[in-house]
Amino acid sequence: MGVALALALASLSLVQAQSSGTGSTLVRDLMASWTAQHGQTVGGAKYEPSGSSAGIAVARDGTADFGITDVPLTAAALQQGNLRQIPLAGAAVAVIVNLPELGGKPIKLTGDILASIYLGEITQWNHSQITAANPGLPLPARAITPVWRSDGSGQSYVFSSYLARSNSKWRRTPGTSNSLSQLAGRGVRGGAAVIEAVKATPGAIGYDSLGAAQKAQLAVAELRNASDKFIAPSAASINEALSQARWAADSLSADLDGSPGVNSYPMTAVPYALISGNRKGGVNPVAFFKAAVSGGDAQVTQNGFVPLPASAKNLVLQVR
Repeated sequence: MGVALALALASLSLVQAQSSGTGSTLVRDLMASWTAQHGQTVGGAKYEPSGSSAGIAVARDGTADFGITDVPLTAAALQQGNLRQIPLAGAAVAVIVNLPELGGKPIKLTGDILASIYLGEITQWNHSQITAANPGLPLPARAITPVWRSDGSGQSYVFSSYLARSNSKWRRTPGTSNSLSQLAGRGVRGGAAVIEAVKATPGAIGYDSLGAAQKAQLAVAELRNASDKFIAPSAASINEALSQARWAADSLSADLDGSPGVNSYPMTAVPYALISGNRKGGVNPVAFFKAAVSGGDAQVTQNGFVPLPASAKNLVLQVR
């Protein structure tokens, strides 16, 4: 009995304590998968998806072991907040639509069209601008119900920055922001709520992670990129955007704004873990994130993400 107890205690000592954090809803499934894979060796993480704004806030004040944001902080902001920033994976913010009349055929949309929809200027799916972008597609005379995130969200930041590049009215207001308000349609809190609202409402349009859209079996739009091509979010189009990005060694962030790749998906994103030097105790999550980024590619692809390029992974491995 004594030997058995000693062996049990020894095995328990190999299980590392979990860190805890909150933030981006984009990575909710990926974080769960990474914890299941790496939890016993490097701790894993108790993760509460609450939006990128919350992730930045807890990292800055040190009230959690880490925060996750889809909006990278600059080197100056990291230094001011005593923060380290770790890129996690390549992702896509997908535009999702509920149009049963299309029978599974993809719809093509531009940043200008999306801006006009969310500003309340285009209200029907058979509007001339949408039909012009989709010759031969049987667009119905159905009302459009836009759905958007009303909480602080990095996905809203990626979405609104794409619209701002194409539409001057959107650029003036609301502009590029992770906190949207007073748009046409319905504002809901959280990515899961966007998925639920779009799925329950024929004629609805919204945005969420590619992985979540695929799991919900919702149609995903092709978006016009900087090379004037309509591109669907996929592993290949996300990877091209990542490979074309400039990676900053001081902030470990990728400049994805208007990626020049011919086949780049224009709403590619990278979620980042923020770790505070002002943490009030708790568990240091650096080992977990380094292990996940360097050895968790299977979980990345299973959840609709794309592994970081080798150059970015090498930067992550240098984090201390």
